[in-house]
This record gives sequence, structure tokens and C-alpha cells, in this order.
Amino acid sequence: EDLRLEDLEELAKLDPNNKLKKPRLSIKVKTATTAMVNDNNDDVTAKPNIKFPLAQSQYTKLLLESEHQRDVQTTQILAQDILAKSAAVDDLVAKLPGMQRTRKMQMERIDELIRANHDVTRELEEAYRVAHEKRELVRKGLGETTCLALGVEEDT
Repeated sequence: EDLRLEDLEELAKLDPNNKLKKPRLSIKVKTATTAMVNDNNDDVTAKPNIKFPLAQSQYTKLLLESEHQRDVQTTQILAQDILAKSAAVDDLVAKLPGMQRTRKMQMERIDELIRANHDVTRELEEAYRVAHEKRELVRKGLGETTCLALGVEEDT
């Protein structure tokens, strides 16, 4: 099979015996260490098996995987936040007055409040009418008393 020059150069970069200086890749890899316990109950830290990307395609794949992992974590965090806030809103709505009433019960309560409002309005109007009458009686009596005290005849 014939290989192109670019393929041969790519294979030369992957050859472990190749003495060419390999390009430095800029990627941060989080390594997880696990503690292992041997028979003597001594803690031994195991070295993680990390493979660094040697080719551009490997680097791209690793980068896409890390971005995907970050996106998954962000989505999970946002979903948890949304669920928590939704639960809080549900609790607040449940605490609103009258939420245990049906629509029919709420309409009956509204009608009851409207009737009570009309009753109070009539009482207020009656109290205003009585106060107005008493004020006119006081004015008339005060006017007569003042005229009598001054010795003046009242004009009618």
C-alpha cells in the first residue's frame, strides 16, 4: 500500500524510537489518585495510568471529551438548581391563603365578601346621613343661641 508523505510524517511522530522533539501540548489533565491498602494496612498511593496525547487527533478527542464532561457537569448543576427553585416556588404557592379552596369555594367567598362590602357601604352612608343631620341641628341651635346672646334677630 502506498503511503503519502504526510502519512509517513504522522507515523514518524508516533514512533517511540523517533528522536524528533515532540510538540508541547497545552492541556490540563486532572489526575485522580486512589489509595490502596496492602496486607500490612499501610496506605500506598497508586499512580494513575495517564496517557498523554501524542497526535493532534488525540488531543482534539481529549479536548472534546473534557468539554463534553464539563458540559454534562454544568447541565447537572443547572438541573439541580432548577429543581430546587421549582420546589421552593411550589412550597410558597402552597402557603398562599385560599389555596386549599376549590374554584367554587373561592367564588362563594368572593360573593360573600362583596355582600359584606355592600352592607358596610350602606352602614357608612347611613352614618354619614345621621352625622349630617346632627351637624345641621347643631348649626341651627348654635345660630339661635348666638343670636339670642347678641340680641340680634336671625334672618331666615
